[in-house]
Amino acid sequence: MLLFGATPGRAVAENSVLIDSRHAPGLQVGQPEYALGRLEAGFDRARGDDWGWQPMHVPNLGRPPAGAWVRFPVHNLQTNASSWYLVLKWPVLDRVTLRLYYPQQERWGEPMVAGDTLAVSQRPVVDHNLVFPLHLQPGEQAVVYLQLEASELMVLPLELVDETSFIEGKVLDTALFSLFFGGMIVIVLYNLSLLIFTRDLSYLLYVLYLLSAMFYVATMSGFGQLVLWPGAPPFSARFYTLSATLCFLTPLLFVVRFLQVRQYGGWVWHVTWVLGCYWITMLLAVLLIPQHAHWLFMEYVALPYCLISLAVTLTLWARGNVSARLFSIAWITLLGFTVIHLLALWGYMPLNRLTLHGQLIGMFIEFVLLSMALAERINLERNQRIAAQQLALEASRNLADEREQHLQAKQQALLIQQRANEELESRVVARTRALEEVRHGLELANAELLRLSSTDSLTHLANRRQFDQLLEDEVRRGRRNGAPLTVLLGDIDHFKRINDTYGHPFGDECLRRVAAILQQHCQRAGDLAARYGGEEFVITLPATGGPQAVLLAERMRREVERLELDCDGERVSLTISFGVATLDPQAAATPLELLGAADRALYEAKRSGRNCVVEAGKSSPDGAIIVA
Repeated sequence: MLLFGATPGRAVAENSVLIDSRHAPGLQVGQPEYALGRLEAGFDRARGDDWGWQPMHVPNLGRPPAGAWVRFPVHNLQTNASSWYLVLKWPVLDRVTLRLYYPQQERWGEPMVAGDTLAVSQRPVVDHNLVFPLHLQPGEQAVVYLQLEASELMVLPLELVDETSFIEGKVLDTALFSLFFGGMIVIVLYNLSLLIFTRDLSYLLYVLYLLSAMFYVATMSGFGQLVLWPGAPPFSARFYTLSATLCFLTPLLFVVRFLQVRQYGGWVWHVTWVLGCYWITMLLAVLLIPQHAHWLFMEYVALPYCLISLAVTLTLWARGNVSARLFSIAWITLLGFTVIHLLALWGYMPLNRLTLHGQLIGMFIEFVLLSMALAERINLERNQRIAAQQLALEASRNLADEREQHLQAKQQALLIQQRANEELESRVVARTRALEEVRHGLELANAELLRLSSTDSLTHLANRRQFDQLLEDEVRRGRRNGAPLTVLLGDIDHFKRINDTYGHPFGDECLRRVAAILQQHCQRAGDLAARYGGEEFVITLPATGGPQAVLLAERMRREVERLELDCDGERVSLTISFGVATLDPQAAATPLELLGAADRALYEAKRSGRNCVVEAGKSSPDGAIIVA
C-alpha cells in the first residue's frame, strides 16, 4: 500500500543535478545546500551566520521536526530581463517561504509564501504545485533561500522552467490526473451499480476504498486544495495523514469481507483483526487529536502492514481462495510501483514525471485488477446459481419418483391406506411448498437475467436484441389492426471525431444524454427507444403515420442540437440525423425491409449535410411512407 517516512538514501551519482533546469534556458543554477532547524532565525541570519551548510544530493530531507533551510545560486546569462518559475512538486508541505538575495546590490527581494496551511489565493502563483516566480535582470546573480516547514515527510522535487514549459507541464499534469480521476469515477459508478443489484457489502467497501484513494491522490497532487477545498487550509493540513490512514483501513475492511478472512481463522484472522484495530485507532486520533497522532508511528507500521497484508492474500490463494489470486497480483503491482516512487525520492533513481507519479500508476492498475476480481466473483456466483437450478430440477424428478412409489404401495396395502396416506400427504405438502419456493426464486432470477439481457448497460435503453423481437411483434400487430408502424433510425453526427478528440468517457456521456432525450419522447404505450449499435438509435412508433413521426423526429433533433455539453471548460455541441420509414399495413414488407428503408433515409440525411430528418420515399397522395 502507501509507504512513506523512510530515511533518505544517497544518489548513485554525487554530482547529479538535483534541480531540473533543462527547461530554463539562459539560467545557470548552482549546487543546492541545506541546513536543518533554526526556523526562528530570519533570512539575514541564514545568510550571515555559519550554519554548516551541507551539499544537498537527494530530494528527501526526511522528517526534520524543526524544519529546514535550502539555498542555491542562480545567474541570468541572457542580455535581457527574464522570468522563470521555481516549481516545488510536493504540495503537502505546511509552509514554504522564498526570498531572493542579490549580492551585487546587497538587498533582499520580497518574501513569497506558499503551502497547504495557506489558502490557494494567498500563493504567489495559483497552481496545484507550490510555484514561485523568479525575475532577474540581464547578467544578474542571486541566491534563492527557502525556509521549509513540514509536519510530514519533507521531499523537495524542484524544477526551474520558463513560462512556456510551465504552461506545458501544467497542461500535462492536468491531463494525467484527469485521466486518473475519470477512470476512477467510472470504476466507482460500475461498482455502485453492482452494489445496487447485488446488495453485497463487499462492493460498498470497495467503493469506499476507491474514494479513499481518490482523496489521497487529490491531497498528494495538490489538485484537491486547488479545486475542492481552496479556502480551507486548517483542514487541508490534516488531509495528508487522514487520506493515508483511510487508504490503509478501507482496503483492510474490503479484504476481510470479500475474501471471507474470518472463516479461515488462525494467524490470518488474528493478525488482520489486530491491524484493523490499529488503523481504526489511528483514524480516530487523526480526527480527534491530530496533534498527537504521530505517537502512533504510522510511518513505521506502514511497511510491515503492507508485507503482512500481502502474506495474508498469498496464504488465502494457497488455500484455494480463487479471488485472492488477483488480489495478490494487484497488491504486488502497487508495491512495485511504490518502491520505484520511493527509490526516486530517496535518490537511488532519477526523479522525473514517471517516477514521481509511479504510485499513481500502480494504484490505477491495482484498481483495474481488483475490479476484475469482483467481476470474477460474479461469474463464480452465477455458476453456483446454475448448479443450484440443476439440483432443484433433480430434486423435482426424485420427488415425482417417490410419489409414484407411494401410490403403488397404497394399492398393495389397502389395510394401512389411511395411515400411509396421511404420512404421504404431509410429506408431499412440505416438499411441494419447498419446490414452489425454489420455483419462485428461479422465476425471479430468470426475470432479472432477462431484463439485464435486454437492456443496454450504458444508456439504459432497450438493446438491439429486445428491439428486433419487439419489431416483429409490432409488424404483425399492425397488419392485424390495419394500423401503420413507423421506425425512426437516428445517428449522432461525427461521433467518431468526438471520441477521438475528447475521449471515450466523454463520448459515453454524449450517448447517455442523447438517449435520455429519445426516451423522454417515447412515453406512449408501445413506443420503444433502443440503442441499435455504437452511436445509432432506433425508435418504433406503433399506430403512427409518417407526418407525425417526422414532427417527432424534428423535435428530438432540435433538442439534441440545443444540448450544452462541457468537456474541461470547452463547450461541445451535438447534432443527430434521422431516417424515417413507415410500414403500410396493407404491404407485405418484412421488418428487415422496413429497417432497410429507414437506413436508406438516414444515409440520405447524412449525404444531405447531416443534422436533418429525411423521410423514406413518398409515393401515395396523402404523403404516407410506403415500404413495399
